[in-house]
Amino acid sequence: MLITSLASGSSGNSTLVCSGSTCILVDMGISVRKTQAALQSKGVDPKKIAALFITHGHSDHASGVRAFKRAFQIPVYGTYETSDIYVEQRGGYGGYQEMGVELDNFIKEGEDRQIGDLSIEAVRISHDARHPVAYFIHNGNKKVSVITDLGESNPLLEKRVGECNAILIEANHDPSMLERGPYPDMLKRRISGARGHLSNQQTAKVLRRAVNEETPVLLAHLSKINNTPQLAIQAVHGALRESGLKTERIRAVAPYNDSTEIRL
Repeated sequence: MLITSLASGSSGNSTLVCSGSTCILVDMGISVRKTQAALQSKGVDPKKIAALFITHGHSDHASGVRAFKRAFQIPVYGTYETSDIYVEQRGGYGGYQEMGVELDNFIKEGEDRQIGDLSIEAVRISHDARHPVAYFIHNGNKKVSVITDLGESNPLLEKRVGECNAILIEANHDPSMLERGPYPDMLKRRISGARGHLSNQQTAKVLRRAVNEETPVLLAHLSKINNTPQLAIQAVHGALRESGLKTERIRAVAPYNDSTEIRL
């Protein structure tokens, strides 16, 4: 299997997962042009993408969905609460911008969807959006995760993470940088809250409880303002070493960098 971060950060997110003859995308918060260029750099024809799965309706994860659908006629999956049917009827959520996503199919929490030779499970997560989910994707005995925009962990999520052969998970901010940084206090509280984003240390705790020395990890959705790849990796390595895990298989996706990957 292949898991590739095509874009990561507050200006746009998209992740490619491939196995055998099947490729899917998770999230589409970037332009069609950027998506097409990133896919072609991996030798993937955008027209061959079997499905697009959306984690939630914030614009950095969903702004490119309509254009991508028009360009390539790819079916889009997400929770009902993420759909344009629901959001346009209900309006805003929690004071934060959320767009209704034009979905072709709904996926329920805990449900597996079979797309080609990939099985995709949605697991509910804590974030300030309507019914946000993480995705766990497997083919036979190989499983990978795509977990972003997560305010706090939970036992089910960590159980699923522990089953993965490769992990993409958010490490959004360094608490000290966030506290000293330029954001207004309300935004700082939102980011650090239980429905916001994981800090490097929170991500390290999740991984310490769930991974082994052989598990490759991509740290994603790093803040360009409140984090660095070096700080994120340092925090995770430190936590794992405290638990007796001596792994060097931790990589960080630099904000807005393309094509950081794990190949199993």
